[in-house]
Amino acid sequence: MNIYDLSEYQVYKLKSIDPALGSNWREVIQEILPQLNKESQASIYKNILAPRGINYNLVYKRPDTLKSVMRKMTTQNKELTNITIHMSKLIDSTPVSYQALKLADEIEAMLDYLDGLDVQGSLYDQKNRINIKTAFLYDLADWIDKVELIIDGGLRSLNNDIVKTYLKEVFIKQKIQGRDFRSWDSTDLSFQELTHLPSLIKKEGKQRKFFVVEGQNYWFIVGIASQPNNNAYSFRRFLYESSSGEGINKFIYLTHLVIEKNSLNNNEYINHISYCMSRLYTLDRGVSDTVLKFVLEVQHLNRTYLTTLLKKPLDQDGSSSETIIANRMVDYEKQLSILILNKLPNVIQTVISDKNDQNFLFYHLDQLIKRMIENTQDFRLQPLAMYSESSEIMVIKLISLRKLLDNLWGLFTIGQNNISDYETTMENSLLIIKEKLKECEANLQEINSLKEELNHYLKVKQEGSFWQKMKLGKSLRYTAEEIIEIESTLNQDLFMFIIRLAKNKAVSIVYPEFECEIIVNESYRHYAIADGKIGITRLPRILRLPENKSKFTFSSVEEMMNNDIFKPSQPFKG
Repeated sequence: MNIYDLSEYQVYKLKSIDPALGSNWREVIQEILPQLNKESQASIYKNILAPRGINYNLVYKRPDTLKSVMRKMTTQNKELTNITIHMSKLIDSTPVSYQALKLADEIEAMLDYLDGLDVQGSLYDQKNRINIKTAFLYDLADWIDKVELIIDGGLRSLNNDIVKTYLKEVFIKQKIQGRDFRSWDSTDLSFQELTHLPSLIKKEGKQRKFFVVEGQNYWFIVGIASQPNNNAYSFRRFLYESSSGEGINKFIYLTHLVIEKNSLNNNEYINHISYCMSRLYTLDRGVSDTVLKFVLEVQHLNRTYLTTLLKKPLDQDGSSSETIIANRMVDYEKQLSILILNKLPNVIQTVISDKNDQNFLFYHLDQLIKRMIENTQDFRLQPLAMYSESSEIMVIKLISLRKLLDNLWGLFTIGQNNISDYETTMENSLLIIKEKLKECEANLQEINSLKEELNHYLKVKQEGSFWQKMKLGKSLRYTAEEIIEIESTLNQDLFMFIIRLAKNKAVSIVYPEFECEIIVNESYRHYAIADGKIGITRLPRILRLPENKSKFTFSSVEEMMNNDIFKPSQPFKG
């Protein structure tokens, strides 16, 4: 059995594994892995289990503690050091009890502060930040087991086990896994086909919008956030119950529900959960039919064409593995552009003056791209795609597109009612880089002319006749070393130009390693440049710059920037 034969639920179960946050991980592995062939098992170990500290013998190695990270860390960033010390104080404390809401405030305040720290473009400190956050969260998962939480049970009858389980299996896991964190979206067209979900959840999913996260003993129902860039899985949000009115007129709004797996046969319990479901906040009230239909359409297109394309068996025509994967990525990008991205400007124009429609549209676009990222990452689990640069770049493109859509949505202001108002902001960066490349190309042509002149001079001087040497005249005013230095300076100037432009055009250029916390390859940094109308009708162009500046060349940038998948015989590039 191959990886692509696994069901979506089986992949979900594997991706949800984290021995530090749940105890049933061995059972999940032993249930699924024996069904796979050796190549697929090796891929699962490399891409899913090893990053979670699990080896081939199913022995688990716990991640570094915060103290260990602090000992290893060297940084000049005092703010980074100070927040780490502050986090350590919480982990080192030994209270008997703790107010749950106070804890939630402290945790999220520290994490938000850490995420917002300016690390001055230091990739080393960016890695430190990620290591600090990960270590703190794992330490927090251990710490919480030793503390009695003081909780207001509220309408949902929350207790210590429920709250601690949510903290570990949802909030902490989502923070650690990031884009790899999986949940089921009730708005997805395939939701009603999920056989593993309880009928109660599927029934409510027909009329309500929420995420479903499966825990070991609970189903967690997470209402969608009111803003696309808000964290629906927030611990503070989970604890909070909004209410209005008093006495018999009191009305409660919920953002989360918890369903006990062992109580699904209890009619009284089911009735209570059904009532709680009616209190869930939903985002689609008052949304126009045009936007609703568009969201359903793009979900259908993604499921019917794009997801199917990724699951289609790879060619076996004798081509190299990278060629096979690259061709599939080109097909995927073409279909994505034609079927979905090219339609975005028109539908965005319809919502530009309606905040409610905006929120709904951009929320669902965000979730759609998230789904595409997950599907592409699942595609990369195939042994043939494990080391593919083109599939790696595709993941970066999708992650960056998600950020660019968020940037575009953030530009919308009252009074600007036409998307053409945003064309310059979103499209200008690509034009600026292309103009810079033209300038560099002209300079390189001059350098090449100098090289030819120097080569001719040296050849005649060494091999020419007496009269040919006489015609040479005086020695040239430049040497081969000077030409090499000029060419190197030109490359370095272009390198720094791109970095400066990315800082100045942060809306239309994404630096994934920093803005999206994705370290793809430590030898390179990536910049995603918005492409197409208002920067979103095409996937962004990816510039892959070596951290070793001496390896950077003008030709590599030119190749990436001039690549167009819609032109014949174009290989897949950034």
